[in-house]
Amino acid sequence: MIRILFLLLTVFSLKVSGQEAPVDYPKGMDSYDGGEVQFYRDFHQILIDKRLKPCKDKNELYNLKLVVYEDASVKYGIDNSSAASNNKCAFELGIKVLEYMNKWKPAVINGIKKPAVTSFLISPDIMFNRYKDGYTTQDIATILEMPGGMSRFRAEVARQIDISDFVWNKPFKLVVTFVVSNEGKMENVQLKESSGNSEFDQRILDGIKRMRKKKWTPAKRNGEPVESFYTLPLNFNPPR
Repeated sequence: MIRILFLLLTVFSLKVSGQEAPVDYPKGMDSYDGGEVQFYRDFHQILIDKRLKPCKDKNELYNLKLVVYEDASVKYGIDNSSAASNNKCAFELGIKVLEYMNKWKPAVINGIKKPAVTSFLISPDIMFNRYKDGYTTQDIATILEMPGGMSRFRAEVARQIDISDFVWNKPFKLVVTFVVSNEGKMENVQLKESSGNSEFDQRILDGIKRMRKKKWTPAKRNGEPVESFYTLPLNFNPPR
């Protein structure tokens, strides 16, 4: 049984009056010098150096979203959602640590720096007590299970999608995210990492969306079911 880490998705809003609207970071481009590994390494070290205090509730987990601007400055979103209030310590700890982080890298698109949105999962318990060098977001966001396990889910995805009319000669990866509600329903299916072909991406998304009737086992907090965030990487090898 895979242990489930739950994540209440945040409602992210940022006042950008007079500024260019933030974009998503291009595929393969890091928002922090050294990538996620260095981000979590620095985060952990700051907790130690600044003698910050851990959260009383070890189950707190928060998806901290922020914008990195052209001058490498950052701003975090105004979050009035239940995710922030229910994980207040994780939220406030993440904001506190951000004050000491200075390795941000602006997004560069067509040679021009752009303000862009990035996000990191903040689990105080892991960062204080169970951190291991080399951790990434994927290490923290443990995959949820559905009846029959991930093998069955991937097989279901394959049955829902016809990609026989696409041809490629190199392996690639596509990453999809979605929410499992406290009722076990799949919601908010989104593309996190593109294949580079928008038509192919949409074909995959449409296939996964057709599976929304499938029942999932929701994560629990203090014995109560809660919304959870799920990352699904899909690898594609060249057809034989």
